[in-house]
Amino acid sequence: MSKFNLELEEDFDFFLVGICSHIKDYRLSWELNQALDITLEKAADLEIMAQGECKSFSFNQDEDESRATDYYLISNKSAHGYLLAEEKKCDFLLIVKGFISGEEEKSLIKTINQSKNVLTSYVIEVESLKSKHNLIF
Repeated sequence: MSKFNLELEEDFDFFLVGICSHIKDYRLSWELNQALDITLEKAADLEIMAQGECKSFSFNQDEDESRATDYYLISNKSAHGYLLAEEKKCDFLLIVKGFISGEEEKSLIKTINQSKNVLTSYVIEVESLKSKHNLIF
């Protein structure tokens, strides 16, 4: 009897933004809601098992089927480490799932950077991350 190996490719079909800000997640969520006309709401924390311990990260989401675009705001830092260890300089991650054009990406970054409580925001290339598997939820 022959063996078959099944290899699954993870789908990283989303736009990822790193946000540097020293405010709490609920305040940043409110500011992004106002600036981007979205409705991020607090959800259950994202829990990741790594090195034998459970790491918990603040999680806010806006899943709107009418726009066919989902937004997730996740804290990159917890008491036990980082969600994306390669991106220690960013405090939050904004994941945008759905179609977004290059012009919309630039506009999104520009709008986020205009917030008075955001130090900077920038695009993160998901494929280059070693810990990208932490973004699958």
